[in-house]
Amino acid sequence: MSLSYLLQYRRRLVRPCFFVLLWMTVMNAQTLYSAPAQPLSPIHSDELINTLSSLLDELDVPHSLDLDSITNAAQRWRRKPGQERWEMPDIKLDDEQHQKVMAHLKKIGLVDELKPSSKHFEYALLLGATVPRMETRLKQLVKLWHEGVRFNQIVFLVAQRPLIAGIDQVDTLISRVIGKGAPESAQKNARPQTETEGARMVFEATEMPEAMRKIPVIYIDTPRYWNENYWQRANTRDTLKKWIQEYKTPDGKPAGGKTLVVSDQPHALYQHEVVRQELPESFKTEVTGEKAADETRTAIYLDALALWLHNLQKRVSANQ
Repeated sequence: MSLSYLLQYRRRLVRPCFFVLLWMTVMNAQTLYSAPAQPLSPIHSDELINTLSSLLDELDVPHSLDLDSITNAAQRWRRKPGQERWEMPDIKLDDEQHQKVMAHLKKIGLVDELKPSSKHFEYALLLGATVPRMETRLKQLVKLWHEGVRFNQIVFLVAQRPLIAGIDQVDTLISRVIGKGAPESAQKNARPQTETEGARMVFEATEMPEAMRKIPVIYIDTPRYWNENYWQRANTRDTLKKWIQEYKTPDGKPAGGKTLVVSDQPHALYQHEVVRQELPESFKTEVTGEKAADETRTAIYLDALALWLHNLQKRVSANQ
């Protein structure tokens, strides 16, 4: 039996597995999320593959009608190592092309709001981000509370990323916490330096029912690490690992329970996938996310799509 035959045989096995995983992932979204305009309803793997392929065609990206090929082709949209989302140049599209691209992204499930079907969770995991996006995520959680969703603990999965005054709107955050026109000395003393400190102030400044404010809140303050020649901030996977490492039951095992992942669009799908990979099976997860803001740039959508496909591919490889 030749080596080339074995490789072709392996590809024939892997591709159906990837199709099934994608089908299960998005079908899971269909059953868990009750927000309107959910992606691809009803959905099957061929429809998703065709939608992804049409998106690549619209953007003139060479590929074959194969999940491995589509995933690999999409990685051109990933951020460079050490690059933040706000540092990415946008992708220029004319109006007609932009409308077609957005239609595909909406169909895939990267645009509209996602809501959980369950009404009670052990944990609400609020994923770290820039200060404005953490505000958006916390407001989404408050909104769900008003709709009857409950949780026993709020966990901010945050990092020691240094805040950037403009991107993180630090001055606005300070004003919300200590009031506009506060003395300069008070503003200086209240100035947050890291994402974790920003998250604490976001929680302080956000309006919410008193019963929700009394729920236990913890902040997983994940440090940066040295990466050859620069300090790398912790990502979602890093913060999850730190949480699981630090918070265990008395017998030393990770605690479990129903877990609500709080993200926003277009990041919810890939972040939920990362959470599912990192948490033990004792955790049963759902995801919620506010709809994508109108000003969300195409490059941000495509980066999120590439990350989602990349992480799905990792799970397929791990299960082989």
